[in-house]
Amino acid sequence: MKNKFLIPVLAMIFATGLSFATAERNDEQALDYIRVNNQWMAIPEIDCGQAGENECQVELQDGTVHSIFDTQSSIQPKKTTKTEPVKL
Repeated sequence: MKNKFLIPVLAMIFATGLSFATAERNDEQALDYIRVNNQWMAIPEIDCGQAGENECQVELQDGTVHSIFDTQSSIQPKKTTKTEPVKL
């Protein structure tokens, strides 16, 4: 009798816990990062296209150009075949 009650309750607890873990991970993947005045700044995910030899860069509205990184701990910027920076 205890198993008929305990198993569905545990399934609900695990499903709820996993839904929070999945949602947070998706939010993190939707961001890229740039360095502005030696500070990390989050920007929306930029599609750099095909990986290549060039650094993927973004041009902000003030005209400054910055390299795009996948995470704040990245050492290497994203790579692309494009030669022009993406306008943000």
